[in-house]
Amino acid sequence: MGKIEKRKVWMALIMVPPIVLLIALGPFVVLHLMVLLATFFGLREYYNLVLPHSKWIERAVGIGLGLILSIIISFGDTKEIYPFFVIVLLTLSVLFMVTSKDLSSTISKMGMALFGILFIGFLLAYVSLIRNMTNGRLWVLFLITTVWAGDISALLIGSFFGRHKLYPKISPKKTSEGLVGAIVGSIIVALAFALLFIPRLKMGSCILLAIGLGIFGQLGDFTESMLKRSAQVKDSGTLIPGHGGMLDRIDSFLFSAPFLHYSLLYFFKETL
Repeated sequence: MGKIEKRKVWMALIMVPPIVLLIALGPFVVLHLMVLLATFFGLREYYNLVLPHSKWIERAVGIGLGLILSIIISFGDTKEIYPFFVIVLLTLSVLFMVTSKDLSSTISKMGMALFGILFIGFLLAYVSLIRNMTNGRLWVLFLITTVWAGDISALLIGSFFGRHKLYPKISPKKTSEGLVGAIVGSIIVALAFALLFIPRLKMGSCILLAIGLGIFGQLGDFTESMLKRSAQVKDSGTLIPGHGGMLDRIDSFLFSAPFLHYSLLYFFKETL
């Protein structure tokens, strides 16, 4: 296990407890503000990655629209999302109509701008939607501890036992053993968390949720790795020492949060 991996593990162990305590003991609005803050930094890093030479107004509009979408989901009525998507498309159309000098790149720039709004502004807001559910605080903590356990387990198992590359085209260091470690780590921590705080959650249901969170967490990580490989950078930013940028820290939640939200909403209602 290299020095970089050790530093990541130690930084994670230092960062996780304060965040968990803040969510567990803080007022209702704290989690929503944390999501908005993470969304802002994540979007800023994303646009610096995919639109590094674009005008500042193009990046600012993307960040602004992503934040507004997150606010609507967190604090507003979800019915307001549909007209807002119309506003998003209209705004991006007019924006790039005005700012684009080389129209040959306009389609790709509009697509990258829209993807960021949806990938970060939309998906991360599902953490707030989980918080708004019955016993939402517990389920957010379940999500965070399970996904982070999967990330740390993937790093440890991959570092010590990784032999078979999982998808070197996108992430050369990730291994099949690391993926198995992520799933096993997620299951162990999820079962322990449920035993202590959600005893009504059946063991089989807990294992299924943990497997899903482990897999979707790694898919989010791979998607962000694909963006970084495309931009030819190692980290999305330098915000967090040893861990890169905010996007490097929230990527595992971008698909796992919607998975948990819809699983609870449609398949495990009895556990709410």
